[in-house]
Amino acid sequence: MEIFARYYSAAVEMYGVWGLALLALLLLLFIVQMRYYLAIFGRLPSFRIKSQRDAADARTGTISVVIVMGDHYEWTENTLPLLLAQDYDLFEIIVVYVGNNGEFIETLEGLSAEDSRLRISRVKQHPLFPISNKMALNIGIKAARYDNIVITTPDARPTSSRWLSLLAKGFDKAEIVIGYCGVEPAAGVTDKVIRASRMFSSMLYLTAAIRRHPYRGTIHNMGFARSLYFEHKGFGHLNLNLGEDDLFMQQLFTDFNYTIVMHPRATMRQVRWGGIAWWIHECRLRNHAHPFYPSRARWFVGGEAVSRLLFFVVAVTAAAMMPFEIQMTVLGIAALRYLAVALQMRRVARRLGEEGLIGLWFVNDVLEPLFAIGITVSRIIKPIREVWR
Repeated sequence: MEIFARYYSAAVEMYGVWGLALLALLLLLFIVQMRYYLAIFGRLPSFRIKSQRDAADARTGTISVVIVMGDHYEWTENTLPLLLAQDYDLFEIIVVYVGNNGEFIETLEGLSAEDSRLRISRVKQHPLFPISNKMALNIGIKAARYDNIVITTPDARPTSSRWLSLLAKGFDKAEIVIGYCGVEPAAGVTDKVIRASRMFSSMLYLTAAIRRHPYRGTIHNMGFARSLYFEHKGFGHLNLNLGEDDLFMQQLFTDFNYTIVMHPRATMRQVRWGGIAWWIHECRLRNHAHPFYPSRARWFVGGEAVSRLLFFVVAVTAAAMMPFEIQMTVLGIAALRYLAVALQMRRVARRLGEEGLIGLWFVNDVLEPLFAIGITVSRIIKPIREVWR
């Protein structure tokens, strides 16, 4: 104890009490960050479905794919052929068309006549009584012939012909299947920032599900048993124009009634409708559901962003105020953290089929916590009106 007290007194004399406190806080935040990236996120790349039957048996299942859309002519040309080309035996695609375009509905019905796996449900849109996405999905789910329901959107495309068969392996294990949907690649730095942001936010809910604390899926790539849907009397939070893939799924989840399907060939890609402004609007829209999340999920998501931001702030402060040897120590800790983060993100990106993101991951590493906090603050200050019905 005397030796420890002597060293402590010397350190206080050299760096001051606040300097030592700053260094201790930096080490604590480093440990918190390593817990996230090594102990928690490290489980994602090695996760495997423990299926009760092999893949060949899973192919004998039946799946209904439900999609709600408006006048999406591009979908009939670019996405529908990919869905109908799925290497799976028994499936149907149910399109719930919400709109009044007679020409487009004729196009859909003509395609349905050519392939019996495509079925069309039409809902006329009335300006005074708009049809919500939840109401349209409910129509499609009721119209489904099969019990296994897969939900996706017209702006999402499968990355391979094995997408549906890989999801079927999940249904072989559980009543709920959670998949991954990235953003369609494009050129430029903005593309990598958007795709990295989507990958990281998806990594949070996928990892939480692996840890048996699920709180959401993705409306572009998820499924559940129709019997489970009716058991819970359909979608809730009907006063919100969102929540299908998080607030509703939180009602369905138990500790062991779901599984996660992660494979480059089982992913979907969302077609982007703009640049960074489009992405900010997407994130702000989804953020309106966060106040309704369980406290465990809010702490899990917010804890990483806050601890990362505090780590950067404390590291910069220590580097600016402390002597040279401490500056080198801070630089070493920051470099060690980033090396661990980059290597872990590289493993996650491979598992999810994301390419070309790690080279600029340092941009996301710095901007993501600021972006997440900014999105939350903007939602509080200026909510999006169309969220509410």
